[in-house]
Amino acid sequence: MFKVIFRVTSERRDTAGLAGIRRAGFIPYMSKRNGNEEIYSAVYRTNDMEELREAITEAAFFLEKAGRKGGQNFATVFKVNDSYLGKGIGGVLGASLGLKLGGIPGLFIGALGGLLLGEVFDIELNETYAGVYTWPMSIGQ
Repeated sequence: MFKVIFRVTSERRDTAGLAGIRRAGFIPYMSKRNGNEEIYSAVYRTNDMEELREAITEAAFFLEKAGRKGGQNFATVFKVNDSYLGKGIGGVLGASLGLKLGGIPGLFIGALGGLLLGEVFDIELNETYAGVYTWPMSIGQ
């Protein structure tokens, strides 16, 4: 699994960039805007680097159609090691807290929320830097 941080610039303030990332096959989990720069963090479920490169080029195509432009640090890639520690701890803590606060329905809702937070925790802690990709030149023309 890979985590990719996209950095694009745009004058427009809409969610078309996020939709372009989804269309390319990425699973976005964070979106932020600083001035004219938009930052998207997304996960791509594969272990093949060539497939990831194709998906990044496809994301650049969809972002260009949405009026976004990339630069020298368009996509920063991190390799994420799959582990179940965060999901397990998050599920147990969420379930126990949900049981205390909401009874049996809270148990299920807390377990689900704990699993989701545990997944984000696993992604953020089990990453190693893999490289930076620039905006594809063929799309910029």
